[in-house]
Amino acid sequence: MFRKRSTKSDLQTEYTCSIRFLDDSEPIQLSFKKDTIGQWLFDRVCEKLNLVEKDYFGLRFVDSEKQRHWLDPLKTVYKQMKGVNPMVLCFRVKFYPEDPMKLHEEITRYYLFLQLRRDLHHGRLLCSPSDAIVMAADIIQSEVGDYEPEEHPPGYIAEFKMLPKQTPKMEEQMHEIHKTMKGQVPADAEADFLKKAAAMETYGVDPHQVKDQRGDQLYLGVTYQGIMTFRGSRRTQLFKWNQIRRIAYEGKMFIVHVNISEDEDTPPKKRKKEKKQQPIGYKCSTVAACKYLWRCAVEQQLFFTLSTSLNAPKIRSGGSLLSRGSKFRFSGRCQMEAYSASENIKRSEPNFPRTNSLPSVVRKHHSHDPNESKTSTLNMSVMSEPLPEARRPYNEAAIDVPQLNSTILDEGPTKIAPIAVPEEVMIQDKAKNVSSTPIIKINGSVPMNTSGLDTSADISYNPNQTREDDDDDEDEAKPNLDEQIQKLEEHYEKVMIEQNSTSSPATTTTTPNVKPVVKAPPKSKCAACVKVTAKLFFYSLMFAILLLAVTFFICFYTKYQHPLLTEARKQLVFLEPVKHTIDKTIDAVVKKFK
Repeated sequence: MFRKRSTKSDLQTEYTCSIRFLDDSEPIQLSFKKDTIGQWLFDRVCEKLNLVEKDYFGLRFVDSEKQRHWLDPLKTVYKQMKGVNPMVLCFRVKFYPEDPMKLHEEITRYYLFLQLRRDLHHGRLLCSPSDAIVMAADIIQSEVGDYEPEEHPPGYIAEFKMLPKQTPKMEEQMHEIHKTMKGQVPADAEADFLKKAAAMETYGVDPHQVKDQRGDQLYLGVTYQGIMTFRGSRRTQLFKWNQIRRIAYEGKMFIVHVNISEDEDTPPKKRKKEKKQQPIGYKCSTVAACKYLWRCAVEQQLFFTLSTSLNAPKIRSGGSLLSRGSKFRFSGRCQMEAYSASENIKRSEPNFPRTNSLPSVVRKHHSHDPNESKTSTLNMSVMSEPLPEARRPYNEAAIDVPQLNSTILDEGPTKIAPIAVPEEVMIQDKAKNVSSTPIIKINGSVPMNTSGLDTSADISYNPNQTREDDDDDEDEAKPNLDEQIQKLEEHYEKVMIEQNSTSSPATTTTTPNVKPVVKAPPKSKCAACVKVTAKLFFYSLMFAILLLAVTFFICFYTKYQHPLLTEARKQLVFLEPVKHTIDKTIDAVVKKFK
């Protein structure tokens, strides 16, 4: 009613946003108006990239509160990015296809390759050391082509940063494998990389930070398989899409309703009789993070499970007495429709340049097949303009999170997190847990036969949660996991020394160099109590007002005869002036309308 209406001049105002790409090439600038929807902007980006199979991709941005969002194709860009300055969106893979080789065009597989390369570099794609070395060799073959001693001097692999913790010994093994790949064109090397990546348990995982009922930190990922959780150094839960009946959120709580008795081996008749749903909840850091996780999970579920998007359901969640909640409407095509559309593509393979992350390294291929397609030859070209120096090494500001392990449980959770508000964990307790828990250093995976490859290298799974390059210019590096653990251990030792010094005076006299440490006050739990108390007080006040209004109406506007009502009318005689005032007001309003 009081909303300011947009004028024609407002609708004609143009806004500019920057689009960043997977290869960290120079961003482009696109202009849009106030009524431009997200689908129009995404289509312009796909036209720029000459991309037809665009169902798997999307544009992602970070709002002013540092919360990530996927650009909704049905809503206006201005409304979604209001308050974001500068307006920067990143072209990323939104849905990782179950089988990458079902993508029809080579250019689509190339962009998926670039995304998975970023995932490998930032630790989101977990693999064993042997697999990591082979996949890194595939990247080098795709980048520089066949190994030539004259063109590739010793140490050329060190210029490529492909793994979270890359050591010289691993680079030597990459070099030896690269020499054996002679004759592979970029498309072949990338295809091998995609096949290996798709077989990994963390393929397509974008970890979300959550907590269980005890306040222990977990990491939750959503993929084509379903919803999975990681605790410490291993995956503890895998809820497949056919087990999940409903996904919802309430405030900061993300809730998954799981059919715990459903089993693929059980006959359908018995399965229907034994169905029991159990809600399992996880607490997010903020309401916005919980809503983002809910939207991601619902959209992934619909994309991978629907047979057609024509009858996609409208989903609503997060509502309460004081809020309407959030609703989600699926747009675009599902995976089955995307596969069918890919089979009907009629155009010939488009020619596209592969961006070299290191222009100083020469790319050269010697094709083993004289009848090699023209497309593969053209794809070996390098973009004429080198990448900016600051954007070459796949920079993405990130938050370090604990190591995850590729040890997977075939079915069901080992520990269930029921819906409950997690307790706050004291920093001293965390320090004790850290100091007593062994840390797996072999990439978070089970030791395996690696056929002579280096397995002692520390390629720990560190799934950095990217903030979409918005903090690329930060000079101060964030501490990694080992540094954080070391700080916690040092703090714990100081606390123990302080406790010993206060309990025994003799200890303090023998260690004069140790400075007393003041214990940090425990984290207060009053904030949550205040919120709950305020809600209860508000609801109680509203109920009391409603009860008084009903009592007043029954006593003065009804003719019920009852000893209690008669006594109440005698006691409430002093409210007669109030009744007369209400009667006059009602008569005045009625006369005005007549």
